[in-house]
Amino acid sequence: MNENKPLQSVLDAARAQLAVWNIASASIAVVKDGETLFAGAIGTKDHKEDPADGLTLYPIASCSKAFTATALGLLATEGKLDFDTPIREYMPDFRLNDDYATEHLTIRDFLSHRSGLPRHEFAWYGTGFSRPQLMRNLKYLPLNAPVRYRWQYSNFNYLIAGALIEAVSGMPFEEFLLNKLLKPLGMDHSKVYGADLRAAENRALPFDYAEEYKMGEVKQIPYYESPAESEGEDGARVGDPTAAAGCVVSCATDMVRWLEFNLNRGKAGDEQLVSEELMDLIATPHMFLGGGDSFAPQRSSESYGLGWSIYQYRGRKMVEHGGNINGFSSTTSWLPNDKIGVFVSVNQNASMFGDAIAHSIIDALLDEADTDWYDRLYKANEEMYRQIVEVLRSFAGTPLPDTTPSHPLADYAGTYEAPGYRRVLILCEDGKLTLDFNHFTSPLEHFHYDVFATEEPLGEFPSGLAINFGTSPAGKIDTVSLLLGTEQDLAPIVFRKKE
Repeated sequence: MNENKPLQSVLDAARAQLAVWNIASASIAVVKDGETLFAGAIGTKDHKEDPADGLTLYPIASCSKAFTATALGLLATEGKLDFDTPIREYMPDFRLNDDYATEHLTIRDFLSHRSGLPRHEFAWYGTGFSRPQLMRNLKYLPLNAPVRYRWQYSNFNYLIAGALIEAVSGMPFEEFLLNKLLKPLGMDHSKVYGADLRAAENRALPFDYAEEYKMGEVKQIPYYESPAESEGEDGARVGDPTAAAGCVVSCATDMVRWLEFNLNRGKAGDEQLVSEELMDLIATPHMFLGGGDSFAPQRSSESYGLGWSIYQYRGRKMVEHGGNINGFSSTTSWLPNDKIGVFVSVNQNASMFGDAIAHSIIDALLDEADTDWYDRLYKANEEMYRQIVEVLRSFAGTPLPDTTPSHPLADYAGTYEAPGYRRVLILCEDGKLTLDFNHFTSPLEHFHYDVFATEEPLGEFPSGLAINFGTSPAGKIDTVSLLLGTEQDLAPIVFRKKE
């Protein structure tokens, strides 16, 4: 590992910033011109005294999407699939909620998030549905945009990508990723099953801010675990159903290998695992997203490739992807023409601290010094939290005063169902309604008329989510509607009361 004085200065500054952001640790990997400049960690795994190091494991969440795209590139390199052949030709039982999309969409469309599928996050997150069940449920989930018309980030796109890998390879997705990609790259410490992370000794613990969407004091929270994960008596393992969207758990030492592999255009050592042409395709813009975010003007012109976001950073091509899962935030970035690669993961939920470290490192290696990324992104993080709460609480508008529910509270209780989703259970106890949905529960407070609002977070949704009840022509409460996303033209999901 080469000593680099500008880099050491950045790492010293990052250590000091841990206390400012109240973050336990950061796993950091830095490569340049084929040399490893740093592969280690700063801070502690537990907010106490156990130091993190280069082998400490962190879930990298959606940074895994590029691994999935590359695994498909490996199969394409072997001639087993083509990125522009309709998915249906490999999976005849595949169905979406739109006939044209079912017949014509290709893996390139799903990897670039241009399928027309919105997130439908609560159709998988916390449901306990198996991978085959989620694939069957796709036919019930409405598209809200024409195919190849609008970029819409959706983990379902990568569920489909993982299913394609299984169909073509004949292997479970996790085993294919581990044995055909991670091990050949020498990523020997990385995991693809959540259970292996939870059983590991050298792992970072997950944290979130104690007060909902407010930076300050922190609390330890559980690792994300799908109710569908299991290990059978025969030793067969069932991983997270949406593993292809975000299952990789890694460390700085291993992520050096991943950065080098991408900078070397698909070569691991002397072996060309994925063709250069396909590696270039994966890192080629497919959908333009725009610019002018918290990183502008230094970073602008965002596009999406296949499992990667692509930017202009100070006039240079930058390939990057972020990831967030319960208690962890990550970023992986590389500048192909400058031969720079940086990975950072922090054990803090929905944090931009890793981005601040990564951009500070890149600037140091480019000899740029016009921005205090820590100050800028701390403020941007606060603003992001404010906007999340404001947008999601705006769904119901402003509560109208002096209104009452149209029915006794007991009439709202019951089980409500919608195709493709887990049931919504409304309980009425001691004169209070409670929502039970996807293994999350929250008391409900009256908002106005037949609209109630959650008093506690629902998964990643902050409190204040509108729960809108509807009546039948006979005057009975028979539906509950939830707007479960922020995409353009997204319709509420209507759950009907089960008699």
